[in-house]
Amino acid sequence: MTYIFDVWTWGREGNTLDGTLTSLIGEDVRFNRGSGFGLQLLMDAWFQGFGATDIDPATAAEFAECFELILGKRVWIDDKGFVLDDRTKQRIEPKVNAYNEYEGRIDGHAGRSDGHAYLLTKPQGAEFRRRAESVIASFSVDPEADGEQAGFTIRVSDPKYLDHMASHRSFRTAFTGAAE
Repeated sequence: MTYIFDVWTWGREGNTLDGTLTSLIGEDVRFNRGSGFGLQLLMDAWFQGFGATDIDPATAAEFAECFELILGKRVWIDDKGFVLDDRTKQRIEPKVNAYNEYEGRIDGHAGRSDGHAYLLTKPQGAEFRRRAESVIASFSVDPEADGEQAGFTIRVSDPKYLDHMASHRSFRTAFTGAAE
């Protein structure tokens, strides 16, 4: 994975989180100003394990759904194409044929992991952007003159989205704000 930014946050204050983005690819970087980028930063911090025990399980599930909207959903299947439970890898009942259930939404990627087959659904960029607009009340980016750093401020609609950001955080991200 190619990381694009170093992310430093200063901890939250109410519904607001401040931090700095530093480009890892030089000064040719573009700092996205969309609410989707703010949500991607919060999701990526959670995904990397920051504050994972501090976040409400429903909020964690919401972040996981947002990852599926950006990247596509991994659907585990058996040899006949029936959907398997994500955790147990047992066929769900009643049986659901993945190719029928996800018709028109399969992106053509498939593979195997730990002896189980899967297929991927298409990303849903428009739905992710809609979700981001409901979570992120405002997102501002202020690039510095050198073009390699920018301060940012994320204000969320509900403080639960920042529960995992109570302390200073430092992580790298491959997210750029793009959502197809």
